[in-house]
Amino acid sequence: MSLRVRLALLVTITLGLTFVILGGLVYLLMGHYLTNEIDRSLVTRAQEVVRSFKVEGNILRQQRITLPNVNVFSAPDTFIQIVDSDGFVVTRSDNLGRQSLPLGPQTLIQAGNGIAFFETDVVGNHSLRIYNVPLLLQNQPVGLLQVARLLSPVQQTLGNLRRVLLLLGLFLVFIATTLGYILARTALRPIDRLTQVAEQIGEGKDLDQRVPYSGPMDEVGRLAATFNGMLARLQRAYTSLEEAYSAQRRFVADASHELRTPLTTIRGNVDLLRKMQGRGDAMPEEALADIAGEAERMSRLVNDLLTLARADAGQEIKGEPLAVQPLLQEIARQAPLLGQAAFTATGLDTLAGKMILGNRDFLKQLFFILLDNAFKYTPPEGRIELVASTETGRLVIKVRDTGPGIAPQDLEHIFDRFYRADAMRSSDGTGLGLAIARWIVEQHQGQIGVESTVGEGTTFTVTLPLVNG
Repeated sequence: MSLRVRLALLVTITLGLTFVILGGLVYLLMGHYLTNEIDRSLVTRAQEVVRSFKVEGNILRQQRITLPNVNVFSAPDTFIQIVDSDGFVVTRSDNLGRQSLPLGPQTLIQAGNGIAFFETDVVGNHSLRIYNVPLLLQNQPVGLLQVARLLSPVQQTLGNLRRVLLLLGLFLVFIATTLGYILARTALRPIDRLTQVAEQIGEGKDLDQRVPYSGPMDEVGRLAATFNGMLARLQRAYTSLEEAYSAQRRFVADASHELRTPLTTIRGNVDLLRKMQGRGDAMPEEALADIAGEAERMSRLVNDLLTLARADAGQEIKGEPLAVQPLLQEIARQAPLLGQAAFTATGLDTLAGKMILGNRDFLKQLFFILLDNAFKYTPPEGRIELVASTETGRLVIKVRDTGPGIAPQDLEHIFDRFYRADAMRSSDGTGLGLAIARWIVEQHQGQIGVESTVGEGTTFTVTLPLVNG
């Protein structure tokens, strides 16, 4: 059973029960009202009859009651009967014919208490509402006045009311069912569109689709907004996954290419040495140097790959309070050994007492990656500068060089793994250094950026948060 059918049935059942309860109350109240109306008319008629009685005689002599003509007070649906204390009929209205109003022993007993009362009885096929009024003489019951009315008009009215309520109820149930189904279908139409979009996405994998909804931000509106938000997150996750998968394939391809070259060189030199050894020739130093150089290159590549693999696995660098000035002074002292270009370090004297939360070994690796690149691509007559400063609670380190610079189209890719600009591809680097540098900076809650002008040089800027401001 679909949801719209269940909602329509729920509306129908709810309205049906409500109508049954209200209809029942109306029926009971109407019956009570009509019965009270008959009772009031019986009391009024009985009072009229009692007022027409005459008492003859006095206290010293015997008194007796002279009865009026009861036919004066009767009506087609109203009957009057007077009986004595023994239950014998004294007089009755002509409209009773040969019949008498019901009079049982219990009625006489109650009348003997001198209190008027109502009762309902059946005579033939007719229901009667009877009002019994004791007749008292000197506070002694001497008879009973009975005034009765037919209940058939009340029963007919209630019967008509039952039929009206039944027909009206069936009509309202039909209307409620129809309107409930229409309203449920209208309310659930956005959910149908959600289902259709979900099916289209499942079949075509088109995460660009969104649920078109322009209604109020009610439950359905929030559902549509949530669904669209989920689609947006899925699209971003799917795009990130595709990019990660593409990057992984490029990574594997580049790593294979980078490892294949030194392995080919080593294998060729090993074959050459074996041939020369078989002829008794001396091993050439060039071949041994090539083997050693390529083995060292592979070792660096494997170490860089291992570092990035640990980064991909979620490894976090644990930091501790670290003095900035001694670290940078040590780096500045060792930097000239990396190349022949002129090197200067400025601003280190302003860092006295400055602390950062970091790892000493990884930070040295970070700055040596930047300085090694600077020396590698700067000619001997060029100039390299390490500039340190602080600003609003952050440490700023700049590494400038006067090398060939980086083309604008290459700047956005230099932190990608295995990416090397065309001007750099002749170098012996692995293309992983800047990717490792970016990971180290991010692990220290910092930022790294680059500015470069072709023919003038490049500046890398590292910003790290200070502990003590």
